[in-house]
Amino acid sequence: MLTDNQVPLHGLGPRTRLGGLDRGALGAADVAAQSVSAMAPCGAAAASPMLVAAHGGPVVASTAIAFTLALIVAWLVRGFARRVPAAGSLYTYVAVGVGPVAGFVTAGALLLGYLGIGMVAVTEFSAFALQLASATGLTAHGWLVAVGALGFAVVSGMVLVRGIRLSARVALVTETIAVGLVVVVAGWLLWHGDARRLHDSVLAPIPDLGHLAGGVAVAMAAFAGFETATVLSVETRAPLRTVPAAIRGSLLVAGPVVMLATLTQAGTLSQTPTDSWFGTLAADPGGRVLVPVLYLATTLSSFACAMAFTTAAARVLLSLAREGALPAALGHTNLRSKAPTVGIWVCTATVFGVPFAISACGADPAAACGSLMAGAVCGYLLAYAALAGAMPAMLRRLGEPSKVALMIGPACALVLTAMVAEFWGLTITGPFWIGAVTATAWMLLWATAGWRLRSSRPNAFASIGAHAGTVRSEVWRGYLRGPS
Repeated sequence: MLTDNQVPLHGLGPRTRLGGLDRGALGAADVAAQSVSAMAPCGAAAASPMLVAAHGGPVVASTAIAFTLALIVAWLVRGFARRVPAAGSLYTYVAVGVGPVAGFVTAGALLLGYLGIGMVAVTEFSAFALQLASATGLTAHGWLVAVGALGFAVVSGMVLVRGIRLSARVALVTETIAVGLVVVVAGWLLWHGDARRLHDSVLAPIPDLGHLAGGVAVAMAAFAGFETATVLSVETRAPLRTVPAAIRGSLLVAGPVVMLATLTQAGTLSQTPTDSWFGTLAADPGGRVLVPVLYLATTLSSFACAMAFTTAAARVLLSLAREGALPAALGHTNLRSKAPTVGIWVCTATVFGVPFAISACGADPAAACGSLMAGAVCGYLLAYAALAGAMPAMLRRLGEPSKVALMIGPACALVLTAMVAEFWGLTITGPFWIGAVTATAWMLLWATAGWRLRSSRPNAFASIGAHAGTVRSEVWRGYLRGPS
């Protein structure tokens, strides 16, 4: 029914600046699979407790606090996702709330986090695949490992460029199998574990706030990626309802899995943080048969994680390219698959190529994984802090001020910023200092590029924050035509 006070919509265009993507192709399960795959609860469960212990933090307490912080950040992200459908994820939200300068800096931090964790997933995938081959009695030669890594990179890229529907289904099936396997193994270990050691690990004293902050920062990596469902907002049916539900649901599914596996690891970790549940299973005659199962689960989960972060990073690049901040080629989408093919291949080459180059140089996989993780931690914590600070400003600009958001947003931003500073200070003096230096160099280069873009092309810089709007095909034709 037409009324006199309706806003005329004759100015609507046939497409938005984010046109070319497969608009409305994904359902709730597909979008949730993106976030769950990015969190990679199986791979995170295998690696996170060891990294937290290596940084001197209490394993169980750090993971529990990180999960709590992740739930708070998820609440803030959902507040944006209910209002702004965008392929640029958190950086678009920050640009909408605060402005293009903060949005561009957040984009750099987000790419650092997404690509960094994708590289960590590839490194873990290679390590777990080797262990899986060894556990099944196979011998993996160096050339075979290199060929296998290259093959998986090509397979990953081909799946992603075939379209978001196929890659989402592959991620959903892969991560479902991996989560089921790791829950079975974790349950067996808890049933046969040392209850006293688990009790002592849960109630372990906190050494100091510095090491606790470092442990929480590393443990946050186990939950990072829950927000990547937002990059699929343009490609999701009813995104303002589906994406927030996927963010909450994926975190509530993957979070308990990570906590369960952390408790399992805490019950098997000895005084030396190099021991793990793999060794515990191998030492038990009844659990030895589960070792290949656990390696298979972590290998699948790491592969799905690498694909998920490649998907997210490619769409961030697409969004930046459509805004004019990056070369236009990165914003190209295939006419048939509607996938950002150029961005996907660039991100695939980066995510798989850097770990391969590091391995070819003879670097220790554990040290490389720790350094890559350190850089990624700095990136996504900065992005989360910027998002938390932008939430009250966005609500105020929309005329929806919230006292709860005004208190929680800045407080969360302050906590996350302090964690970044403390973690960076601990890392720069530790064995993973290369990651901290690389993160600093990247952010300085990104800020310099932003300054030059703002000076040379102010119109392009001012357009940062593009998000999907209503197009003609989504509006009832009779409304556009008006009364006869």
